[in-house]
Order: sequence, then structure tokens, then C-alpha cells
Amino acid sequence: MRPLFAVFLTALALMVSACSGVPDSGPVQSVDLAAPDAQEEVIPYNPGAPRAGASPGEIVDGFLDAMKATPMSTAYARRYLTKDAAMNWAPAGRTLVYGELGSHVGSSPRVSVELEDAGWLDERGVWRGGLAASQAILDFELTRAEGEWRISSAPNALVVEEDWFLTHFARSNLYYVEPTGHTLVPEPIFAPKGNSYATTLVSSLLSGPGEEVQGVIRSALPAAADEPRSVDVRDGVAEVDLAGDLGDHDAEELQLMGAQLAWTLRQDASVERIRLTIDGEPVVLPGYGETFNVDSGGGYDPNGNTARVDLYALRGGALVTSTGENGDPWVPVLGGWAKSHGVTDVAVDADGSTAAAITADRTGVVVGQLTSDGELSRAPVKGTRLLRPSWDLAGRLWLVDKDSTGARVMYVDGDRRVRVAVPGVTGENVTRFLVSRDGTRFVAVIDGESSDRIVVSRLQASSKGEITTATSAVLLPHPDSATMRVTDIAWTSPTTIVAVQQISSTALFQSVSLDGAPSGERYTLSDRVTGVVGSPVASARLYAISGWTLLDPLDRFDLGLPSDLSDVTYQG
Repeated sequence: MRPLFAVFLTALALMVSACSGVPDSGPVQSVDLAAPDAQEEVIPYNPGAPRAGASPGEIVDGFLDAMKATPMSTAYARRYLTKDAAMNWAPAGRTLVYGELGSHVGSSPRVSVELEDAGWLDERGVWRGGLAASQAILDFELTRAEGEWRISSAPNALVVEEDWFLTHFARSNLYYVEPTGHTLVPEPIFAPKGNSYATTLVSSLLSGPGEEVQGVIRSALPAAADEPRSVDVRDGVAEVDLAGDLGDHDAEELQLMGAQLAWTLRQDASVERIRLTIDGEPVVLPGYGETFNVDSGGGYDPNGNTARVDLYALRGGALVTSTGENGDPWVPVLGGWAKSHGVTDVAVDADGSTAAAITADRTGVVVGQLTSDGELSRAPVKGTRLLRPSWDLAGRLWLVDKDSTGARVMYVDGDRRVRVAVPGVTGENVTRFLVSRDGTRFVAVIDGESSDRIVVSRLQASSKGEITTATSAVLLPHPDSATMRVTDIAWTSPTTIVAVQQISSTALFQSVSLDGAPSGERYTLSDRVTGVVGSPVASARLYAISGWTLLDPLDRFDLGLPSDLSDVTYQG
């Protein structure tokens, strides 16, 4: 197997050659990690050769600067190494990303440099979190070669500063499959921008899910195809040639294979269609043909194949809906929900067919279909203090109940109630939670003594969709982690949420990526905000709830609300 960065940096080895202020009002955005054009051109930068008579510290500084060559190449950095070190240096294993470089430590011929605010990526491009203090100190050994200092031993890593990294690497997704095979699941990575973008996406996709997500996601791609023989993009067609064979893949698995490739490669703006071959022989996927469009596989959409962005709310206890645009009125839904039922915290499933709400005393759940003959019933739940519920695409209604022992996580599937132990969440003081539509991510806000914490766990399911276990919750970094008090959270994509804090008369919005990678999106509103309404669907507006108004903090679109309206939410 040759992982993403190994493939990319091997090719590089053969080659010879932002900040914004915060105004008193209005939206504020800093760096956006999204990469709408991963092939965009950047200003060339050719680092200079080592200066004659340079000190060991200057050589180390030059080596680190040379890793910022544009177009990306390791050839410039190797000039700062001895011949033997240049041959043996292997930066493909990991990428270190730092905020600032600390001062040099040590004395000639050994130099140590501390990386501040540093994290790292593995060979697949997956963000692996922050570096421990001991790992953030890089040691360099130097020796004299022909009278000049050169590095004889360097860490095997690509070491780059965050601003450069965010400019030259595209935040991307690899698409795998949840255990039942009904829905694709995006897994975030960072991939180097440029002409090899499609190749690196396919290479990383073929490396498969990591061990840490076993039981959460799987791949329908042939197990023997651990790397592409080639990925050649010409005239909008990506020719993907894999090694191995299809084995005993049935029609459903072949369709999933096509969907994985289509959703992953549609991120490359130069790719319009895909032609798949194995050992040079064309593969005709059922329902796709010999070549297929990158927009194929819509039925496996992580947001649901009928994803809409309609708003719902309670008005006098009855359920109403609106498109949220052009002052459209709030109209009652069909069936039993058109009447008041003494409920709060309503949630509507992704296809807008069923709703659930918590009873006013927060001990029960009312469920019913949104049809003219839809009747309401009580879910098989008796709680103490139930939080706002969440639906996934499998029709599971997720609930968190809190009593004197802390939070209990469960879901209702038909007439069954299933408890799920979520390490790091169960038993904690949970104030908010979300479940991804694909049913693989559980996000929670946990109230602490001095600050709140946002954590994410992965939900593990059987091939029949039974979820009984979860991975240990991982703390998601936040720039205000020491003092953060979260007002609310909401989805902004299948892999990102927004967290809102109220600081005096200002609401602060912070984008949080569920892989823990740094996110530059941060903006404010000079309003008192009591909640946030968001959706993973890209076309959905993000709304802040302020009094009787929905405010879009990004586009400054305001939607007035009737005074008897509450619990505004998107479907899903």
C-alpha cells in the first residue's frame, strides 16, 4: 500500500524544481478551510540555496523555510541535508502543522526547535490532533560537509506553518459506507492541491477506513486494490485503473463502489465523468455504465436523497412549516400535528414525513406522521429530563435523558427503545447533542465547572443497523476552551458544526470540524442569541434566534417570527 502522502511526496522527490479584524457589528470571517477549487494556481516560491558560512541555526531555519516551496517540492529542502541524509530523509509518513516556531534550543552541532500550537496529519491525510509537548520539539543533528554546516539527521516529516498549509492543502472528504450499505459517510482529510489532486483522493480512498472506525464505516472497493495503477484526467474524464479483481462483489456492492468514487472525485473541479478499469479492463457498474457522471450515486447522499431545507416550528403548541424565504407564511402541517399537544423541542425527520417532540414536563416523547390521517402516539420512553431529540436517515429517533446519575443515550426504532453506552458522554452533564444523518457521529456539549466541552463519538452498527456501542468520545478543540459556555450547536455540513457563545451583548460563532482539525471560520453578531438553527445541507441558511427574529449571521438576512412561535428547526 502506498498511502496518500507517500504517493504525492514520492513524485515530488523526483522534481528538480491572512488575518481579519473584528468590527463592532456584522459578520466576521477569517480563513475558510473549504477548498472550492483544489486546482487553483498559487504564486510560485523557489527557496534559495544554503548561504555560505551559515550557522547551524540558520541552516535549520532555511530547511524549514524550504518546505514551503511552491509548487510543492521537497527538492529545495534536501539541499540543506548531507548527501546521506538527503537520500534517507522520508517526509511522507506524516505532516506537522504549526502556528509559530519557537526559539532554537541547544548548541552546535545539535539544534532543537519547538513548534507552537502544532498538530499532525497521518500518511492518509487524516488530522490526528495536537502534538504533545515532547513531540513538538524537533531535534536536528548537523555536521560539516566541505566546510559548510549541513543537517545529518532530521525528523521524518513535512513541517509547515498553518497559513501555508491552509493555502496549499484542500479540506476534502473520502466517502465510505455505513454498515447497512444504505448511505455514504464522509470522512475528512487534507489533500495537496494541484494537478495530482484526483490521484491523491483515489489513493487515500483505496487505503480504506482506519482501524479507529471499524464497525462504523466500510468500503465497497476491492480489498486487493490498495492503490491505483493510475488516475489520468483528460477532457473531464478521470480514467481510474485499479489493481486486482472484483471478486464476488454483487450488484449492490458494485453500485456502492461507483457511488464512493463519484462522491469522492466530484470534489475535483476538472473531473466530470469517471471510467473505471481493473488491470486495464473496463468495468461496467450496474446502473452506471462504462463511464458515469460524478453526480451519480445521489441515492446514497449522506444528507438523504430527498434533502430539503424547509423550516418547522411550534405555534401555540401545533406544528407549522415555512420555506423561510420571501416572507413566506408559517402554515400548519397535515394530520394530528396541526393541533396543540403540549410539547416542546420538536424534531422532523430528513424526508419531512415524521415528527417527534418532548412533552412539556420533559418526561415523554410524542411521535406521529405528517400526513392527513397521521395519528400521534407516545414513544416507549419514560424519562426524567429529556433533551431536544434528533433523527437519523435509518428512522432512529435519538434521545438523551438526564437524571441524578447524568446522561443516558438511547434511540427509539419503531416500538423498540435501545440504550447505547457512549464512553465520555454517558453519565456526564450533557446540555446539547446532535446525531449525524448517516447515523455514525454523536456530538455532545458537556457542562463543566469552569467551561463547557464539545465531544464527538462514532456510533458502531451491525450490518442490520443495530447500534449498541460507540467509541470513546474525543474532545474537539475550541479557541475559547478555557472559558467557553455554549449557548447552542447546529450542523453546518455532515462533518462540521457551529458552536455559539453569548459574551455580553455579542454572540460569537465558531465553526468546529468533527475531525478536530483547526477551523478558521469565526464570526460575530451584536445581538443576544438564544439558539441556532442549522442543517448539514449546503443550501440551508444558518440562523441565529434573537427574540422574535431569525438572523443569518453570514448574509445578514433577517426573518421575522410571529410572537407565538417557538422551537424553530430544520427537518432532519
